[in-house]
Amino acid sequence: MAEQDVDIAALSDDEVVDLTVDGDDWDDVEDFSDLEQDLEETTAEDSRQGKDMQGIPWDRMQFSREHYRDTRLEDYRNYLNLKDEVDAHQEQLTQECLSVQKGSTFFDFYRNSRSVKSTIVHFQLRNLLWATSKHDLYFMHDHCVKHWNSLTRQTTEVMDLSGGSRRSFAPGLGRVVVSTLCVQDNLIAAGGFNGDLVIRNTSQQEPVCSMRVTNNDNGITNAIEIFHTREGGTRIMTANNDQMVRVYDAAHFQVVSGLHFDWAVNFAAACPSNDGLVAVVGDDPVARLTDVKTGKPVAALKGHLDYSFAAAWHPDGNLLATGNQDTTTRIWDIRQPGKSLAVLNGRMGAVRSLRFSSDGRFLAMAEPADFVHVFDVKAGFQRSQEIDMFGEISGVCFSPQADKFFVGIADATYSSLLQFNRHAYQTLLGGR
Repeated sequence: MAEQDVDIAALSDDEVVDLTVDGDDWDDVEDFSDLEQDLEETTAEDSRQGKDMQGIPWDRMQFSREHYRDTRLEDYRNYLNLKDEVDAHQEQLTQECLSVQKGSTFFDFYRNSRSVKSTIVHFQLRNLLWATSKHDLYFMHDHCVKHWNSLTRQTTEVMDLSGGSRRSFAPGLGRVVVSTLCVQDNLIAAGGFNGDLVIRNTSQQEPVCSMRVTNNDNGITNAIEIFHTREGGTRIMTANNDQMVRVYDAAHFQVVSGLHFDWAVNFAAACPSNDGLVAVVGDDPVARLTDVKTGKPVAALKGHLDYSFAAAWHPDGNLLATGNQDTTTRIWDIRQPGKSLAVLNGRMGAVRSLRFSSDGRFLAMAEPADFVHVFDVKAGFQRSQEIDMFGEISGVCFSPQADKFFVGIADATYSSLLQFNRHAYQTLLGGR
């Protein structure tokens, strides 16, 4: 990945959404903001009555939503590390992409909560939102991991990693600039710019782990995954800029396996049907399948043109999705790894986050900003729902029951949490 010393505001990939309001209308906007419901949330009923899903008052803007969307699509500059390579093969890549029927509604808009404000500290890392139930969400805001309950609509601090108060959760590390997050079962794990790894068990007040996994000056923790072994143990896996994947035993937080690569590792994901098999992506166009226990390579997945920052396994363990800065996701059947099964493209930017639903029916693909795509796996990825919004995307996730879908938005004005509920027809089908 790019060097860790990054100013997100200065990056072409992540321009701040400037929804300027006419100067003559500022008094109206202040009155509008004084209304608590307008400020805090938009509901499905509001949306049916014509209110913008994010609560953006387009009628008070200098431009329409349609005009602003066209401008964004025209002006947005996707960040590429290997621009010459992507440009040289763009026509071929376009021809490879699957023809997808858009316009499906798998999940209905339910609520937008503007009191849930996410923060992004690195423009390439967008795994900062997790759901542990249909009502419990975890996200990152200003060096603090927070919990949001959709029933009470209350936000509580879970891990204060600012380093500047007596309540700091990891005082020995100082301020932890949180780059990635993972929440599984009762474990909350946060990674930081200095190779930090801080873990809390929700049943305890103190951290069960607070350390730096590397002393490398550019050892940013790019991703964390928590998974279970066939023997019943729990493992925590980190992917770091120091070209390492490390696997820790969650009982004692000792390294049980380490894999070294020739490039920065941006994401690593353990196969759900074979915990010894790990998919690894990073600053190389080729994704790798590796035996985490022996360190031996299993397969090289070739097809992407730039660096990859996302990977996700289908629950059956046979399908793997990898997301790349060439704006595509490739679907692989690891039983036939020689060629990707399908190539899915976005609208304007790199693929920064991928999640399969727990029932295996859907794949969510998030771009850096404005667009999230939900694909129907059963339909061979040929049907999709496109969620069109404005703002940087901090993360996406399904509820464990796959009946809800969430999108985190980080924006100077319209930062929020979008919630979608599974469409009634899909629920009646039981995911079939």
